[in-house]
Amino acid sequence: MVEIGALDCGSNSTRLLISTVENGTLENLYKEHQVTRLSDSIDKTGRISDDSKKRFFKVLRKYMRKIEEYEVQEVFCIGTAVFRNSKNSDEVIDEVKKRFNLDIKIISGEEEGLLTSLGVQSSFKNLQNYLIVDIGGQSTELITDIENKLDIQSEDIGVVSMSENYFTENPISIDKERNATNYFNDIFHDKDYGHRQLIGVSGTFTSLGSIYLNQKKYDENEIDKVIISYDSVKNIYEDLKTLSVPKIISEYPSLDPKRAVTITSGLFLVINLLKKYKITQLKVSKSDILEGLILKYF
Repeated sequence: MVEIGALDCGSNSTRLLISTVENGTLENLYKEHQVTRLSDSIDKTGRISDDSKKRFFKVLRKYMRKIEEYEVQEVFCIGTAVFRNSKNSDEVIDEVKKRFNLDIKIISGEEEGLLTSLGVQSSFKNLQNYLIVDIGGQSTELITDIENKLDIQSEDIGVVSMSENYFTENPISIDKERNATNYFNDIFHDKDYGHRQLIGVSGTFTSLGSIYLNQKKYDENEIDKVIISYDSVKNIYEDLKTLSVPKIISEYPSLDPKRAVTITSGLFLVINLLKKYKITQLKVSKSDILEGLILKYF
């Protein structure tokens, strides 16, 4: 049995998982996410900003202390869409190496989907006929199984980019929602997914699960595998889009306050994906790319 660490340096959040691994089975020892918004303003500047780096480095410093505390023997660290899309990725990666002796590997959208699928399937036994959806800060991955092979669609649309370009403030105006819907429909086209089981992973879906369960304090174990109907998602989204960010924070105490500025964008993407593919319910998974990253090597 060995202690392994997995770090996901994403566009909206930076996440850590520390697990023991024995015979291909994970036992999670520690898991944490922090909203670092590495992709703030990247659509305009093309670069990871100094403020974003400061938030990112502060969280990495904390995570490295946890890694040392748990005597982790190996750490796998990945960078996703924000590192794929920014002009100064190499500079940030070099600085992380110098400061923390940590190697960030930039992965493609396809590899992101593959690792996410590994993580989800480790939690859902004999999973078939699925549509796994991972909504990140800058990209969204759709993962399906077709004749025992993975089909991975990765699109440059996520909660941070939607918030900065369309939902710049809450409440959401009718015009901005209409423009966002047109943009969504330009990216996602009709496919026959109505018969598939939609499984949602990462921050938008786990936050949705927490809101749906009316949690006072976030508990991912309670959220895991919860089933949420289309109508329930729609009702939550319709409520969120009428609220200011401070009101969202006060009405939904289990939601990370830093997620309040992007949760409406996230739920917009969820409800439109359900509508587009004529799917009547979804299931939330707490297992995702972090578990998949460890299982790829163990």
